[in-house]
Amino acid sequence: MSQTTWTSSQLKKLGNCIRNDEIPGPELPDYDTVMLHYNDLATETQTKIENMDWTSLLGSRKFEVTSRAKTFDTLRQKLQRDKTLQLPNVQDIAGVRFEAEMNLREQDDVADRIADQFSHDKTTCIKDLRHDPHSGYRAVHLRLILREGVHVRGRVEPAWVCGRA
Repeated sequence: MSQTTWTSSQLKKLGNCIRNDEIPGPELPDYDTVMLHYNDLATETQTKIENMDWTSLLGSRKFEVTSRAKTFDTLRQKLQRDKTLQLPNVQDIAGVRFEAEMNLREQDDVADRIADQFSHDKTTCIKDLRHDPHSGYRAVHLRLILREGVHVRGRVEPAWVCGRA
């Protein structure tokens, strides 16, 4: 994927327009183009995770990896709830979910492997919400920052790891 054509400043201004229900000016990136970018990041992350070899950890158990980009309404609500949050810093515009029948240790192992796959420091990118849920989420979350060289392409979170009963 190529580098985005908008600046962080333009993305902040677009986020303010979304928050305040204002029509963005022509100097700002198109919302649909930005969301397509984040959807592509989510899909790319999903594909990378799906293509990893999970056999040594899960054996023949089935797993499911899904992805999505946040909807306009939920993004606007999030920006309105937290007036200090800027669009470039929203962690979960692009989201990926990994589900399988796993015990807690296996969930930790999956999270570690995903962090390794994306060359992230496990101590900073993994957040365990299984014992202290936040906003209804009880899972292991990963905050992934995808880069192209030194350029940040975008954030993907959560790469949720949760067990199914």
